[in-house]
Amino acid sequence: MRALLALSLLAVAACDAAPPRPDPKGQQLRAELDKLTADYAACVEKNVAAADVSKDPAGSIAIEAVKACKPIRGALRLKVASFDRFGHPNRTAEQAETVAEASVGVIEKDLREQAVVDIVKRQNHTK
Repeated sequence: MRALLALSLLAVAACDAAPPRPDPKGQQLRAELDKLTADYAACVEKNVAAADVSKDPAGSIAIEAVKACKPIRGALRLKVASFDRFGHPNRTAEQAETVAEASVGVIEKDLREQAVVDIVKRQNHTK
């Protein structure tokens, strides 16, 4: 009975414990990731807005718009790998690179799909 009472008191005490402080390095890396992701999206949007949509299919134009942003994509991939190594220090560099490539690939796919939608809308307005 005493053990049960002690356990319940510990459980209540744990509820009142202060939350752990966020890691400033992790927050800094997250902010850098967010900025690079926004820069990547802005680059693709800028290239889509400047593209001549009257001749080529929307998918081809979107692919070229994304390709034009390759330097930002590379920087984002490196930052994701760095963030992954920070959060999972036991992973190898190759594992972090694989995670980074997959993560940036998802972002790239979303940007390309949105670019196609925007291009098709522009194409429909020019007809």
